[in-house]
Amino acid sequence: MGLSFKIFHRSVKIKIKFIFAILAILLFAGNSNAQDSLSHRTVFPRGISVEYGLGKYSVRDEYISKEKYSGTLPSFKANWSRFHNKYGYFLSLEYGSSSKIKNYNVSTDIYQFALNQGFLYPLPGMSLFATDVYAFLGPSTELYFFYNKQNIAVSGFDYAQSFAALLSIGLNSELILPIQQNLQAEGSLCLSMLSLGFRMVDSEEEDISPVKLLTLLSGTNVSFRLGIRYNLIDNFSLKLAYKLHLTRISSWDPLLSASDNLIVTVAYEF
Repeated sequence: MGLSFKIFHRSVKIKIKFIFAILAILLFAGNSNAQDSLSHRTVFPRGISVEYGLGKYSVRDEYISKEKYSGTLPSFKANWSRFHNKYGYFLSLEYGSSSKIKNYNVSTDIYQFALNQGFLYPLPGMSLFATDVYAFLGPSTELYFFYNKQNIAVSGFDYAQSFAALLSIGLNSELILPIQQNLQAEGSLCLSMLSLGFRMVDSEEEDISPVKLLTLLSGTNVSFRLGIRYNLIDNFSLKLAYKLHLTRISSWDPLLSASDNLIVTVAYEF
């Protein structure tokens, strides 16, 4: 219960700040004239990028235990994106793993994998203190996989491991605020809306299907980022960002995980 409250409280605070930021932009917008695709094309982060992230991670996987496990979980991500005539497209692959997730003296190995692709369509432009703000919104699909292996000795059926997966249709949004010629602020929100969920179940004791259709409430997978991108030389840029990732699956034995990460990204634009 403690983990649920802390994760929920933290995620709500982040979402409230994000909402207030959007409201502030709308409130102080000097005008809301539509911007052409070339303006959006200029600021859109296209090209190839690789990133490394590290931060706190907490999980409660009730298929194995009702206890909270926490530690640090590094992640790696590769991303490819480009801007067509009227929309942006991206494809990303992310992987994270750690054997340093613990509850007192008991440790567990966590593995996470995500394959995400989607489209971002320019929204009508706005201005903040005479500075253009560029907004994008579009659909996405994602394959998310979670595996948890507890490091304890067991006998008979191995209940010390658990997995879950989500094949989701969702929404992606992004805001870009140019600050200087080589500097811009970027914020993004990725949210699953409808998912085909897969979960490890005990078929010997319970008559529960391992596959279910999940809604936003029963299969939540959300990621929020806020960062600064600096264009170094020629087509290379460096980005420093904060990322919050929250996963909650409640249709089976509940799974709840959250991570706070500091992300460093190196990108090559073409």
